[in-house]
Amino acid sequence: MITLHEVLDGQFSMLVTFPHDFEAVATTELGAIAKLQEEFEARNVKLFALSVDTKGNHRRWIDEVEELQDCKITFPLFADVDGAVSKVYGLVRPGTVGNAAKSVINAGLIVLIDLDKRIRFISQYPSTTGRNFYEVLRVIDTLQLTLFHSVATPANWMQGEDVFVRNDISATAAGAMFPKGFVAIKEWFRITPQPDTKQG
Repeated sequence: MITLHEVLDGQFSMLVTFPHDFEAVATTELGAIAKLQEEFEARNVKLFALSVDTKGNHRRWIDEVEELQDCKITFPLFADVDGAVSKVYGLVRPGTVGNAAKSVINAGLIVLIDLDKRIRFISQYPSTTGRNFYEVLRVIDTLQLTLFHSVATPANWMQGEDVFVRNDISATAAGAMFPKGFVAIKEWFRITPQPDTKQG
């Protein structure tokens, strides 16, 4: 049996979990991911989805999602029937034995995993609240930027906007690291243009 860890092959990955198949909110979420797949691919992010339902249910649900959401789903939807992965992420009630589908909590996760298979971001939404995958793309942009550059992004930051020089970077080092320069309003509040990035 192939494990999720084995398919994470040295690139950014996103795991999205669903409590169950054939739910209206989850249907729109799966459709939204499919419609934004090119945006995720442009950021070199591999997509995975998961719920505790069976492979057969997954196939039928995918057909209905594609019909209702006018999309094509080409990324894997794992059948975590025994709840092995869901339990790791706390999505199954403690003490559950046997069928995880009966004890899964009504919430879904978004997990972003980096090149070294480390979790960089995790968020949990109630199943009644549809997730905003444009915000997930923004989070990916900031994670990838801050992984390769010694910067931090402010509240509501968007691609192309100014960023902060990290506080662990000395003024001397910052002068060499940031050729576009920076403005030190305070020694711990240093603003610099976003470093040049290349996606893909």
